[in-house]
Amino acid sequence: MFKNSIKTVTFLGLMGLGMYAQAQASLQEYVNNLKTFSADFEQVQPDESVFALHKSTGSFKLNRPGQLVWKYDTPNPQKIVIDGENLWVFDEDLDQVTVRPVADIKGDIPLSWILYDDETIEKKFMILEVGHRAGLTWYNLTPKKSTYFQSLEIGMKAGEMAEVWMYQDANNITKVRFYNIESNHVIPLKTFQFQVPEGVDLVGEAL
Repeated sequence: MFKNSIKTVTFLGLMGLGMYAQAQASLQEYVNNLKTFSADFEQVQPDESVFALHKSTGSFKLNRPGQLVWKYDTPNPQKIVIDGENLWVFDEDLDQVTVRPVADIKGDIPLSWILYDDETIEKKFMILEVGHRAGLTWYNLTPKKSTYFQSLEIGMKAGEMAEVWMYQDANNITKVRFYNIESNHVIPLKTFQFQVPEGVDLVGEAL
């Protein structure tokens, strides 16, 4: 019985390693084949001040490697641009732009796994396929180095990234659903260049 138990544990361990390798390969293959990504999104996250959910809508554009635009349209307009060297955040309500070198916060960017191609995903994250839910295949990414989020869940549908959930803790989950998705379409490079609007305060210094 003891020997059989060892065999069972060994088999389950090997099966777990196989699932890890398969999940790693599937997600890495998707990233390797992705050049650009654009979509509209709906984001829902807890609003602790009123014990309710806060909903935002906007658009997202990605140009690999290293460039993105994340734009909130409602309810509070905000534009986040990574131009390859700098992270720009434009708060329209405050008439303020903040900028800092992206290298300073690269590890804290939730989409770093898809944004950069200098390292494979497994260099930065533990990857597990966690099953099927709501018609999507889900992968869990747990950072190997400490960040402000505990883990990510990536929902894939028909070979596309359809949802991203960011866990800061068990009770603080930001959920993003993408729609009107277009992959590997040409996006003009000027889309990822940021110009500080006239009359707006600038905090920080660009490289």
